[in-house]
Amino acid sequence: MGNTNESRTESSVFIWKDYSRFVEVRPVRTGWLIVWGRYEKTGAETIIAGQRTYRDLEGVRRRLATAVLDLTGKPPLVADALALFARHPFPPRDLAPLPDPL
Repeated sequence: MGNTNESRTESSVFIWKDYSRFVEVRPVRTGWLIVWGRYEKTGAETIIAGQRTYRDLEGVRRRLATAVLDLTGKPPLVADALALFARHPFPPRDLAPLPDPL
């Protein structure tokens, strides 16, 4: 993770897994980092399918739904992931200001 914002991550605060597929949410300085992908070779390799940083949990919730659907192709698993997300006690955050645009 080469981006300065994303390289300063804490451990995951929310993880959804289904067999070899995963979505993780981690707090970062400017919001929430969501990473999704799959495990291969019995968990020895992690393949990152995508990552994105959001300022608020509503953006994270939408990306969670999209990532789970992309990874599994199964809408019922999306509903399950969103239910877990809704019940999860996310810690309060004081976000750093966004850097100036380039």
